[in-house]
Amino acid sequence: MDRRTILVVDDDEGLRELIRINLEHEGYNVLQAGNGVQCLVAVREHRPDLVILDVMMPEMDGLEACSRVREFSQVPVLMLTAKVQSEDVITGLDKGADDYLMKPFNMDELSARIRALLRRLPPAYRPLAAGEGQILIDQQKREVQVRDQVVDLTPTEYHLLLILTENAGKVVEHDQLLRAVWGQEYTKDNDYLKVYIWHLRRKLELDPRNPRLLLTEWGIGYRMVP
Repeated sequence: MDRRTILVVDDDEGLRELIRINLEHEGYNVLQAGNGVQCLVAVREHRPDLVILDVMMPEMDGLEACSRVREFSQVPVLMLTAKVQSEDVITGLDKGADDYLMKPFNMDELSARIRALLRRLPPAYRPLAAGEGQILIDQQKREVQVRDQVVDLTPTEYHLLLILTENAGKVVEHDQLLRAVWGQEYTKDNDYLKVYIWHLRRKLELDPRNPRLLLTEWGIGYRMVP
């Protein structure tokens, strides 16, 4: 069985290292990030199975990072918060965190919370299906099958399809897709997004001009059929 990957996000390098040593001893792969901006990059690029996310960090705090992660991923998030920041617990849960742990904490408690989350929630690399079963994504292989045929997607097309598939049945707004795939500076470039949607439809749809799987919600965004 493949080892689960955990991303530890905290500006305290000493604490990150302590968590890393303990989690690697328990058999996890561990990635690290020092702030919310690095967290977003790591989640996009490495698709961890769980994120441990501190609240108070420079550049982008954990609350904002959690909210931004939820725009493109359903990875489990365990929020770390100091006792004096207990009001952040409610905010963090509202932003999409799955659980929280108060600082200071002991490693046994952290490990127990991680095990509970990983049991309760599906792994980030679970196979994904959408389009009434016509689209299958093997995240381990980064392989996409459409009607039982493997299709060749660019990294950008794959990332775009992954976000739409993870949110199948829901409308994903234009700016949400642009921010998740290309970054904050592209959030107004709807025409740019249309070009990529068209290329993606050419690989997914029997008739790209009459799409049945990847639907347009005019003036709002796009929706993948569940």
